[in-house]
Amino acid sequence: MAKIAHSPGQKTVASFEDAIRMTGFGKFNLFVIITCGGCLMCVILETMCMSFIIPAAQCDLNLNLSEKGLLSSISFFGVVSSSHLWGFLADTRGRKMVLVQSLLCSSVLSFACCLVPWSWLFILLRFFNGFFIGGCSAVIYAYAGEFHDQNFRPKTIAWMTTFVAFGNMFLPSLAWAILPQQWSYNIPFMNITFKPWRLLLIIYALPSLVVAACLIVLPESPKYLLTQGRYKEALEILKTMYKFNFNKQADDYPVSDILWDELDNSDEVKKRSLLVSMWRQTVPLFKKPFLIKTLMFCSLQFLIFFSSAGIVMWYPEILNEMSQFSANSSERVSLCRAMAYDDDDYFEFPDQYRSLFVFKGRVCKDLVKPEVFQTSLLVGSAYACMFVLVGALIGFVGKKKLLVSFLTVCTACGLASQFVYGYTLIQMLIGVFTLCGAAIGLINAFVVDLYPTQIRGMALAVSLMFGRFGAMTGSNLIGPLLYHFCDYVFFVVAANSLVVVILVLLLPSMPHIPRLKETITH
Repeated sequence: MAKIAHSPGQKTVASFEDAIRMTGFGKFNLFVIITCGGCLMCVILETMCMSFIIPAAQCDLNLNLSEKGLLSSISFFGVVSSSHLWGFLADTRGRKMVLVQSLLCSSVLSFACCLVPWSWLFILLRFFNGFFIGGCSAVIYAYAGEFHDQNFRPKTIAWMTTFVAFGNMFLPSLAWAILPQQWSYNIPFMNITFKPWRLLLIIYALPSLVVAACLIVLPESPKYLLTQGRYKEALEILKTMYKFNFNKQADDYPVSDILWDELDNSDEVKKRSLLVSMWRQTVPLFKKPFLIKTLMFCSLQFLIFFSSAGIVMWYPEILNEMSQFSANSSERVSLCRAMAYDDDDYFEFPDQYRSLFVFKGRVCKDLVKPEVFQTSLLVGSAYACMFVLVGALIGFVGKKKLLVSFLTVCTACGLASQFVYGYTLIQMLIGVFTLCGAAIGLINAFVVDLYPTQIRGMALAVSLMFGRFGAMTGSNLIGPLLYHFCDYVFFVVAANSLVVVILVLLLPSMPHIPRLKETITH
């Protein structure tokens, strides 16, 4: 599978880019992509699983409306609160350490959640679960990218993000298989009844243990090791990559030493306190020559998360409203007519999946409609197809052109959904718009390309932190807009996308990474 040729017996001194290129692309790289993609899938499972757990657990935990809203977003608060810390630790203590500890801690907390009888403790544990899984959210892009040269790096990140779609498919598939079951076991000494939703929490956490085991097998990022002055270790890792990719002896690797001219500040960082180190690790992002780039990437992440997460969170609600309108009205269904429709005999929850269950009087019902699983599975499948398409085209079209074209098509479909009639057509158009979330992987590929190794993890963490803020803002604003100002919703989203396209066009086409000077050490 590897394609790099070299003269046998020759040893040379090479830059890191040339050295990593000479390792080729083969079995080792595929294992990195699958493992890192699995890590992203674990992030989706841990942060989004509450969408299916809440309806099934509401009676057992006696969840009220405010607790449901808090529980649906608490993992994102955890991710946001820890992003800065994990970015710092990844740049100063190592990518691999952060990833393994994040996965292990988040899975342990998920196991604890399945045995909790009180809602307040359940919410608290989900916050810390988000806190720890946040370590994987940004760091994984830097880790995966640093095993590849400049040519393969964008493709690798694009293929890796395909696993986000697999996570979105995995969630409803498992929920569909487990939640409809009616068995239960009383555990008196713990004051709980063990039901299918508790088992589902355990199963959602198991992939984190599998991926953590795979990461333990993998080495630390060779580029990170070079920034720490550990040149021999980095060279040994490159030899291992060469060995697996070419099926040859490690000693046949044609590089004897690596040229490295980026600033090594590892000793100074280790002597500082945690807060001082975090501050000095962050400051370069907001100084020249990185200030403009940082502001642009933070804005891009916020705006894309705002649109994609905002609509995705309300997509089941939109479908439910249109279904109710079609069943009770002889008029042709349109988006805004359906959202304005009022049926006095029908009451539902105002959270992201309130269409999944109906409450009448004081009776608590914890059954989830099968249609929800089916719709979610279809959207996840569409995401998978989109990520595969992006991975296939990125090498031919380029990140910038692909991103602009992609966002333009998605936005056009969103705008069209406000003016057409018919349940199926509107469902399809809004479904296409939700795919704009796939652009996040392309933005992360830009970040990996345009920042030096010492602050790359922090750059990803900070930009994705703004993205999570965008997701929380969008999911809270889009709903009220749909009900009270429906005619303007997709115009707001279109204006948002226009700003994104302009910012993308302003990004440099070819990566030029300035050397990190004494900004960190002084």
